[in-house]
Amino acid sequence: MTDVLPEEAYAIALSSLPNVGPAKLRGWLYETTPSTVWAGVSKEAGLTEKDVAAIWQRHLDLRVTVLLPDNEEYPERLREDEQAPPILFCLGDPEALRGRPTVAIVGTRAPTRYGIGVAAQLGADLASVGVSVVSGLALGIDAAAHEGACEAGAPPIGVVANGVDVPYPRRNARLWQRVATAGAIVSEAPVGGGSEKWRFPVRNRLLAALSDVVVVVESRHQGGSRHTVNAAMARGITVGAVPGSIRSLNSEGTNALLGEGAFPVCSAGDILVALSLEGVTVPAPKVLEDDQKVLLHKVSDRDRELYEVLVQDPTSLDDLALATGLPFAELCGCLERLAQAGLARDLGGWWERV
Repeated sequence: MTDVLPEEAYAIALSSLPNVGPAKLRGWLYETTPSTVWAGVSKEAGLTEKDVAAIWQRHLDLRVTVLLPDNEEYPERLREDEQAPPILFCLGDPEALRGRPTVAIVGTRAPTRYGIGVAAQLGADLASVGVSVVSGLALGIDAAAHEGACEAGAPPIGVVANGVDVPYPRRNARLWQRVATAGAIVSEAPVGGGSEKWRFPVRNRLLAALSDVVVVVESRHQGGSRHTVNAAMARGITVGAVPGSIRSLNSEGTNALLGEGAFPVCSAGDILVALSLEGVTVPAPKVLEDDQKVLLHKVSDRDRELYEVLVQDPTSLDDLALATGLPFAELCGCLERLAQAGLARDLGGWWERV
């Protein structure tokens, strides 16, 4: 059976062993092949070729693409990274990881409404001009950014700590599926991999490495976003931060970053300028037709349902949430996409149909 299984199968088996993280796996595979390493550790691990075949088949059944650094679909931007993932698991289209500008939008899991609205707006605006939004699919700012980005244009990219087969947190299961359908979800953990604490800071360095620019929307002074910022700075990746109230604990981290030299982000335009200064080419936005039916055809069914709820008199977000039953982050994402399509307008937190 050895000659039938590809090297990817052995790499998965190695990554599935207890206490084997990316660093150890990278050391093992630095100058040799996964099958060679497997031959040396399989007896001690008590696993056989049949076990390798079963693990490989499970990934095939779930349509999870397995990428090694020598695969053509492995993201080019990761190849030269000192901490390049020795194996990458992808749910969705691996092509979403290549060939487009990428911006990570990160922040606290317990944001204010201001933070949710800003993250959703930045996600929608960036995706609409061909920039892929990268985030960790966590609660809060991550989810809001992807709610805005989904179906707005460029494919979103989710970078998660656990296996790509089980949405974490469970509350984001629907968004998880939408990101996988519209773009890609990637992880260094094999199918069935848990969400142990050590995996999250390791994940954050991958999130940064996949991005041309990192933007923090809301974060406490020592929030988890700092891991992503530190990983970005270590790689020379530009970091931006959204200014916030000096009275808000959720803006302590972002305001501190501005003091440390991060560029201020007040709109997607600020991020596009940062991308251009890095020499990243952003596709020109498409001109939308002035016909309402054509415009409505360009948005999703859920966005169209929300459009039908909107009236020409300004309506508060609270009233829209009540009328639609949508979670706040998803509501903001739909509104931002409608605004991007020229179908809705924000009047300081009140929304109206255009």
